[in-house]
Amino acid sequence: MAALLAFNGSASASDQASEFSFATRILPVLTKAGCNAGACHGAATGQGGFKLSLLGYDPEHDHDTITRELGGRRVDLGAPEVSLLLRKPTRQLEHEGGRRIARDSQAYRTLLDWIARGTPYGSRDVRVTGIDVAPADVLLLKPGQSRPLKVTARLSDGTTEDATSLALYSSNDDGVADVDGHGVVTVRNRGLTAIMVRYSGQVAAARVGAPYQPDRVAAISFPAQNFIDEQVLKELRRLRISPSALCDDATFLRRVHLDVAGRLPTPAETKAFVGQLASARKRGQAIDQLLGGSEFVDFWTLKLADLLLINSKKLGDDGTRAYHTWLRQQVNDDAPLDRVVRELLMAQGDPAANGPANFHRLMTDPRDQGEFVSQAFLGTRIACARCHNHPFDRWTQDDYYHFAAFFARTGIEGQRVVQRPFGEVQHPRTGRDVPPRPLGSTKALADGAGDRRVALADSLTASGNPMLARALVNRIWKELMGRGIVEPVDDLRPTNPPSNPALIDALAVDFVRHGYNLRHLVRTITSSRTYQLSSQANEINRQDEQFFSRGYLKPLAGQVLADAIAQASGVTDEFSGHAPGTRAVELIDPQVPSYTLDVFGRCPRTTHCENPAQFGGGLSRTLHLVNGPAVNAKTRPAISRLLATPRSDRELVAELYLRTVSRWPDARESSRWEDMLSKANSKPEALEDLFWALLNSREFAFNH
Repeated sequence: MAALLAFNGSASASDQASEFSFATRILPVLTKAGCNAGACHGAATGQGGFKLSLLGYDPEHDHDTITRELGGRRVDLGAPEVSLLLRKPTRQLEHEGGRRIARDSQAYRTLLDWIARGTPYGSRDVRVTGIDVAPADVLLLKPGQSRPLKVTARLSDGTTEDATSLALYSSNDDGVADVDGHGVVTVRNRGLTAIMVRYSGQVAAARVGAPYQPDRVAAISFPAQNFIDEQVLKELRRLRISPSALCDDATFLRRVHLDVAGRLPTPAETKAFVGQLASARKRGQAIDQLLGGSEFVDFWTLKLADLLLINSKKLGDDGTRAYHTWLRQQVNDDAPLDRVVRELLMAQGDPAANGPANFHRLMTDPRDQGEFVSQAFLGTRIACARCHNHPFDRWTQDDYYHFAAFFARTGIEGQRVVQRPFGEVQHPRTGRDVPPRPLGSTKALADGAGDRRVALADSLTASGNPMLARALVNRIWKELMGRGIVEPVDDLRPTNPPSNPALIDALAVDFVRHGYNLRHLVRTITSSRTYQLSSQANEINRQDEQFFSRGYLKPLAGQVLADAIAQASGVTDEFSGHAPGTRAVELIDPQVPSYTLDVFGRCPRTTHCENPAQFGGGLSRTLHLVNGPAVNAKTRPAISRLLATPRSDRELVAELYLRTVSRWPDARESSRWEDMLSKANSKPEALEDLFWALLNSREFAFNH
């Protein structure tokens, strides 16, 4: 008894009631020692004939394995100290995993006393329901400083206990801060990261870091345009990051055209905009004009089609066309995105006539569909929980199969998506049918004859459920800002906290308040001072890659880059089966043949496309820009048309800069190119060289 009471240092009523609880007291000792880690006995096949559930996700199975398997040879109730469960990890016997537990440790005494008491399981109703970490946000003034964390476990009987000594700790970036096995964090460099904490199947995180400047800076500020700026400024002041200045009008116009409409501004648009007096009102009018155009509809339909994986390889030509037409209509009509999600979840019928029905043709296994829905709409990866509790998230294997059960009765009959009156998902551990239950809920839905997916749609779009709104605003924020507030955008979990928690919460609340309106969200973000900050870094914020103290460089998507080259040159691309002049962003299907788009990088829509860099790019893209027809076949006709109208050398140079990088050349650039033109044997060839150089420049290939 004394050994177990020493586990937490005090003998509360809770301690006495649960002192021999295998799930909450004994299994955490083995987890802390690494016995049930993936590299040890928690591997899929175990080690040395001894298999435990990964990180203890199945306590009852583990208890039986330890106490009953092989005739109970792993524990000796008559002589507890000679039990294999103790002699192996203390290396009294040969153990491939080395010494995991010291004989003079509290962990050893706890296990010894448990075996001496007959290896009881304890109350099967008592389990850990959650953990809290304090402090949850640690900001130390300089590298080298340390701070201990305290972990408190919440139990199902309403009590709590100190779990600090048995929790597992790891740093998301040990270059910023590391943590030892006792929960003491030490800051190594300026910046911010998260410390992941795991205990008894539950996870949490603490944000830890040091400010970017050692001394307080009085003037970390800029004029706030809306609540986004207020939340960003709070974090910049706390971390002492000096923001960049406001970007100039030409930079803003190019940035917002590429982000909102997927195209460059024309030279005429740039001249007219820059020629007006600088003001926030002028920029707001430019945003509204772009939001009201068809190019916004085309571009954001492309983004949503990538998210939904609309492709003819899986859906066929008729299904793809119907699906894309429906989706474009939703964007055009400003349909609330929660309603779009609801229609997709509940769709059925003929996919060639009812576009949303195609949503259920991509994945026909309810488990695959559950994974797809959670990743696309909730920004949550639950795939790990198919085989065991998620090691880095709160989702259990039970959560996984309860969620998959929503799609168990959705099927394909003939060519139609239907809801059947039968169909269940079985839990692989119990073999029993699993009733549907939303992620994050503890209550399964009562089964009935109706469409289960209606209840799922109700749950996902309920006003009290922030998961859908947070996932959507994070995705759209990344499209506009270059990175998510949570990154990756499909990995929202407690152990991967937002870089600015208050900001994502405020965006989600505002998004819901305005009816999940896409245009409102895009307008709110692009109208903020944060969005309009210059990408020119200062001495302090050049290290910032997550707090939005400056504009981040964003490589142009493959379709946008191809369209930008076509627009700048005036020579459009041709796509098989499409009318002349069709832009790449208007293509409804990634199966449309185009070597240029393949090497530039486009989402094939056969898998999630959260990281566009995985498609195309690299040496192939560089060579195609340098030597391929994407640029070379367009320069000569572009220059021929340019020279058809009499212009001075200065005007010619300025026109090419405006067409490509959407600004006037500076004095040095203008002087250099004018001098080259004046000395050139062939002015057309010299202009072709200039045009080629601009199209191959880093400034052209990035949105800045």
